[in-house]
Amino acid sequence: MRRLIALLVVGAILSCSPKPQKVPEEEWRYLYDLGMSSFYAKNYSEAIANLYKASQIAPKEPIIWNALGLAYMSVEEYRKAEQAFKKALEANKDFSEAKMNLGILYAREKDYKRAIEFLQKALEDETFDKKHVAYYHLAKVYKEIGDKEKYMEYLRKATAYNPLFIEAQLELGSAYMDEKKYREAEKLYNALIENNFKSPEIYLSLAKLYYELGKIDKAKESVKAVLENKHTNNLQRTQAYGLLSKILIEEQSAFIRKTMKPSPPPPQPKPQPQPKATEKQPPPQNKGYGVQIAAFSSLEGAKKFIKSLKEKGLDNMRINEVSGIYKVIYGRFSSKKEAKESLEKLKELKIYGFIVEVE
Repeated sequence: MRRLIALLVVGAILSCSPKPQKVPEEEWRYLYDLGMSSFYAKNYSEAIANLYKASQIAPKEPIIWNALGLAYMSVEEYRKAEQAFKKALEANKDFSEAKMNLGILYAREKDYKRAIEFLQKALEDETFDKKHVAYYHLAKVYKEIGDKEKYMEYLRKATAYNPLFIEAQLELGSAYMDEKKYREAEKLYNALIENNFKSPEIYLSLAKLYYELGKIDKAKESVKAVLENKHTNNLQRTQAYGLLSKILIEEQSAFIRKTMKPSPPPPQPKPQPQPKATEKQPPPQNKGYGVQIAAFSSLEGAKKFIKSLKEKGLDNMRINEVSGIYKVIYGRFSSKKEAKESLEKLKELKIYGFIVEVE
C-alpha cells in the first residue's frame, strides 16, 4: 500500500512539472524583423540589439544567428560574427548560407584556406539558391592568392548561375580589361546594356574599352552617356572628364597625322585558295538569340527544371553545357528585338531571364 501511495505521489509531481515547449514564432519574429530592418538601413547598433534579444528568446533558430553574424561582420566584430555563424550551424548543420558567410568572414581575415573550405561546402548543396554569391566570393579569394585561372573560372560560374548578378558581371568585365581581352569585355558590357542595365559604371567601363581599341567615336558616345546620367557620382564624372580629355587629344593627333601625311594605298587582299571541287564546304552558321532562364551544376537538375516548366505549358527549351554548367535556354530568335519581346512575355509568367547569343 505504501509503495502504491509513493508511486502516485511521484506521478503527480511529474505531471505538474513544466514540459519544454517550442517558443511561438511571434515572440521572436517581431524582434528579428526589427533587427533586419535596421540592418538594411545600416543602423547596426539597433540591428545587433534586436537580433541578440531574438536569439535569447529562440536560441535554436538558425536564421537569427546567421543575421546576427552578418550584423557583427558589418561592424568588424569578427570573433562575435564567427561565433554567431557557428551557432547557426549548431542549430542546423545543413544551413548552407551560414557556411557561405563563414567563408566570406574568413576571406576578410585573409584566412584563405578556411575561406575556400566553407565556400566549397556551401556549393556542394544542390538546394542552395545563392550559389552565384558563393562562386563570386570564391573567385575573389583566388584572386587574392594569385590564381588567375581559378579567379576567372569562378567569376564566369557566378555570372552563369545568375546573369543578373551585376557585381560579378562588372568584376568579370574588369578582369577581361586587365587581361586585355577587349572583345570579351565589349560583349559583356553590351549584353548588360541590351538587358536594360545602363548604369554610369558600365558606360564608363565601355568608354575606357573603346579608347583602348582606338574606337574614338564610340568612346565619346559612352562618355556622353556617363555625363548625361543623373545617377553619375562625382568620382565617375571626374573620371569621365579625364577620359574625354584623352579622347579629344587623340582625336586631334589623328587629325594632324592625316593632314600632314598622305594616306597610304589600301592593302590589296591576298588571293585565297579556291576549294577543290570535291571538297564540301560546311554551311554558314548564323548566330541567333535566346533567353537564359536558369543554370545548374548538373544535367539532371536542368532536365527537372525543364520538365516542371513544360508541365506549366512552356516549351521550346534546350540545354547548353558550358564549362560544367548546364544553362537552360528558351527559344531561338533571329533578332534581339524578338528576344526582348519574348523576355517580356516570360516576365508576365514570373520567369526572369537574360538575353544571350546562341548558335
